[in-house]
Amino acid sequence: MKRTFLTAFALLSLFNSAVKADEIPKSTEDKTVVKHLDLSEVQINASRVNAKMKDLPQKVEVITRRMIEATPAVDMGELLKKTSGVDIIQYPGISSAVSMRGFAPSTSNKYNVILIDGRPAGTTNIATIDLSNVERVEILKGPFSAQYGSSAMAGVINIVTKESTQNISGNASVSYGSFEKYTANLSVGGALSESMDFDVSYNYQKQGADYKIGEKNLLGKSDAEAILDPSTYGEKMEHSQFERQNASARLGFILDENWKINIHQSVFIANDVETPGSFWHVYGMNSKDMNTYTTSADVLGKIGNHNLSLSPFHSKEESTSFNSKYGDTESIHKNYGFILQDAFKVGDHSFAFGIDNKNDVFESNKWTTTGDVIAPSTPKYKNVATGIYGQINTNTLEGKLNIAIGARYDLVKLNLEADHLLGNEASSEEYNVFTQNIGVKYELLEGLALHSSWGNAFYAPDAFQKAGLYTSAYGTTKGNPNLKNEESNTFDLGFEYQNFAKGFNFDFTYFKTHHKNMIVRFSEDPDGTAYNGDEYITFKNANFADMDGIEIQASYDFGALVDYNYSLKLYANYTHIIDAMVTEREKQTDGTYKNKESSMRYVRDNNANFGIDFDNLNGFSTRLNARYIGHRYEDNWYTHYPVRTNVTEKVLRHPVSMVFDYSANYTIKEKYSLGLSVDNLLDENYTEKDGYNMPGRTITAKFNYKF
Repeated sequence: MKRTFLTAFALLSLFNSAVKADEIPKSTEDKTVVKHLDLSEVQINASRVNAKMKDLPQKVEVITRRMIEATPAVDMGELLKKTSGVDIIQYPGISSAVSMRGFAPSTSNKYNVILIDGRPAGTTNIATIDLSNVERVEILKGPFSAQYGSSAMAGVINIVTKESTQNISGNASVSYGSFEKYTANLSVGGALSESMDFDVSYNYQKQGADYKIGEKNLLGKSDAEAILDPSTYGEKMEHSQFERQNASARLGFILDENWKINIHQSVFIANDVETPGSFWHVYGMNSKDMNTYTTSADVLGKIGNHNLSLSPFHSKEESTSFNSKYGDTESIHKNYGFILQDAFKVGDHSFAFGIDNKNDVFESNKWTTTGDVIAPSTPKYKNVATGIYGQINTNTLEGKLNIAIGARYDLVKLNLEADHLLGNEASSEEYNVFTQNIGVKYELLEGLALHSSWGNAFYAPDAFQKAGLYTSAYGTTKGNPNLKNEESNTFDLGFEYQNFAKGFNFDFTYFKTHHKNMIVRFSEDPDGTAYNGDEYITFKNANFADMDGIEIQASYDFGALVDYNYSLKLYANYTHIIDAMVTEREKQTDGTYKNKESSMRYVRDNNANFGIDFDNLNGFSTRLNARYIGHRYEDNWYTHYPVRTNVTEKVLRHPVSMVFDYSANYTIKEKYSLGLSVDNLLDENYTEKDGYNMPGRTITAKFNYKF
């Protein structure tokens, strides 16, 4: 089946190219038709100085709007796992977590910074971020605490939204597919007058039937069956339906030729989302309500060669889980603050200096199955970080040498509120952090360059981990005032070759990270005294980890042979983790501690996207992508499942998977588009997280109208 499909793909692409050759504008006459193909000239907003991608020493990936439209993805989590060199762990029930460069993923997204237009996204769950209004996605790999403070240890993902300033235009689309999944989308934008422009988008999605799990394994079938369990193949993931809505709006006020104000508003609403948990529904068939509201503004001005910006922001994320077995819980996350920046150029050198303030407020509530209010898992707390940063990008030796230097000073304040249900008193902690990074890129020959970077980064503990003293259903928790930030040092080295005229793009990067002061939970007393004569939960900087690996990006576009009359690109994006080991302090029976080394959990040893992409640059495009999911180690929870109790290993090495996706789109008269996509083409049975099997083959048809 695979060989037949690939042959058909190639014939369809070449046939379409041939029959429309006389209709295709020559790229030498109209450069706009190939603009989306050359990414080296794209300005990276997340660099703070808006440097072009080709001038940045750090490893950067860009997902363009055209790639977004060609990928069978309904949210940001699915887009990243099918296009980029980052790894995603996805759960049923609109939930995704990110992993980069060997840092373990977590639903709190503690090791990555997620931005929308350079501001905090207001959510750690990238599955809630819609794609309708996204212009491109910038992925910066490596430590960026020198620019963005806490959590930027593995990297930064910046989502750039549309800013329409020309005549009003838009598009409307509808789609329908497997498992009664349908979507409706509307986006409009443009100039209302000489002094006002706007963008509006709305997206509705519903999956009205439980999805079916895949029936096959392309690779390692016997290993896969041993872990995934034969009873899961081709079965329904019961209780996996959902309905969601995303809406966003931007209103721009042009004050004069140098000043503009953009006001942004977005909302995500998903109520009664079914959360099946694992295939065996150990924790019941539950549901949740999820709502996120964000408001922000950008005041943009230019005085001389200084580009000034002030960006206040506010968001509120609410999630309520309804659990018939353990009772209901509610979590609320508020994020607000501002970014003030001055960016300017002196010759070929770019500078950016600024200050930002971020406030994260967390609150939780809990009820019994009968509706009685009980103590939450943690008190209400607030993490405040105020940072002063500077970024310098120099361009010397006639553009051959690029140097990027960044530094930041953060003042971190942690505040814990009193809670009578938990019995804790109000308390606070305060400290400061200094981080820096540097990158160098040197062009040896035209298109061939060496690049290297180094930086340190940190993750600030939560207020209750340092200052808490309270009792919940999980026991008594006492914070550790001596708890330090988690810290990392990362070094990378590589080379790239870019020659758009000849169709080549290649980058090889080696990275190495030392991650220390990892925060872990302990059931003991940190200072040798007892609390009411009992053990209690506390936190220590007990573990450290070392990770290294290689990243390879490569593509060749056959369109370069014919002056880009069309694009026929072979591409690959591959990450190999050479080593990802964590050293844990393990308590012995005599009360002493011994270091124990083990493989990092949930980190895949290999992760890759590769495939073929065709665009005749006149309305027809098609793409075949394969995602290779490598081995990963996970703690064995099968003893909690009603089946597979014969698997007794404490840690499982999960099997590899190969998931193919296909899409094709044809535009008629530049207005009407018909699309077809097949997600999980070969019907692979695979999991992102142990027991949480993903959907099998999913076929979707789409109609789009541009106006």
